[in-house]
Amino acid sequence: MNEDRDRRMAGAEPSGRIIYIVAPSGAIGGGMGRVKDYILDHAGDASGQYRFEPLVTRDERGAGFSLVLLLLAILRIWRDRLTGRLALVHVNFGDKGSAFRKGIITLAARLVGAKVALHLHAGALPGDYAAAGRFKRFLIRQPFRAASSIIVLGDLWRRWLGEDLGINIAKIDVLFNGVSIDDLPIEAETAGRKALGILFLGQLSEKKGVGDLFDALSRLGPENPPWRLVLAGNGDITHWRARAEALGIAAHVHFTGWIEQKDVRRLLGKADMLVLPSHHEGLPLVILEAMGAGIPVICTPVGVIPEALSNDETALFVPVKNPEALSQALARLLGDEDLRARLAENGKAAFAARFTVEAFLGGLYAIYGKRFGLAIKAKHS
Repeated sequence: MNEDRDRRMAGAEPSGRIIYIVAPSGAIGGGMGRVKDYILDHAGDASGQYRFEPLVTRDERGAGFSLVLLLLAILRIWRDRLTGRLALVHVNFGDKGSAFRKGIITLAARLVGAKVALHLHAGALPGDYAAAGRFKRFLIRQPFRAASSIIVLGDLWRRWLGEDLGINIAKIDVLFNGVSIDDLPIEAETAGRKALGILFLGQLSEKKGVGDLFDALSRLGPENPPWRLVLAGNGDITHWRARAEALGIAAHVHFTGWIEQKDVRRLLGKADMLVLPSHHEGLPLVILEAMGAGIPVICTPVGVIPEALSNDETALFVPVKNPEALSQALARLLGDEDLRARLAENGKAAFAARFTVEAFLGGLYAIYGKRFGLAIKAKHS
């Protein structure tokens, strides 16, 4: 039990000024929720000057209740800003409804002079912005203009903000995602199995490429090694089960629904490869987790994935919305044990060098120091 929790149980106010980590939680939290959890679980200030607190903007109670959470979040920010307890608001910013909610929080925080780090995780926002009319574009730009600083996942997003939205790139920092190596004590459970394990982790949707994956798998013939697909994530399982039936692959497909992080690690231990043929992405945590676990990856080169990974070295890239190319990549990886081993080894080395939670927090603390003068001394658990 941590020190802040001990103080709460004793009825005492936790010490240190607050750094709020704003993001959704639970099954609907996705990658942003996981980033929030990684920060809260692993970050900390050994000097005691600052403490990290969650500020949830959406949870399993639905979009309607998110308006209540949004109002409560704004009131907490205003209260702690006016009482001098607030050091920073770290806003994890996504697409669609997330952009709306986080945009309001960013503007509301800046209204009372709070410092805001806007952390962009969106994948589809550039397309939405390009298709929007003048007024909607104006609204999309405002949170980025108001934010004290902006954190992006790669140079792709820095260029987009500067060139398309006219944001001053001097206030933008690049920070790759990171995941915890300590949270991946995975022992492979693949020995003795007759079918090779293909794993998909994420929301079951067309934009995540599930339809493309099903079409690709239906093209595999009996000359390919036996395979079994496990899909772990929330979505319309009934729809996708019917789709698998229609394509004749249902006997090889298993759905788990949404799972906890400990179960993600268990599934990685049973997998021979991870496949994520998304249409839009930032830098998916599931890819980094697979690399850290020594699992070869097939993915589309979207978002900043090409900045972080290399085709045929740390992953196999396939074109977006191309089931035939995906089928060929699957057949190649299923049939080549040496290739699987090479990708796994290279991926694990790249993970250790660039994508650990320690590297992520080190970069985050450096940004906090440079942009806001927050001197955070890492707390090692």
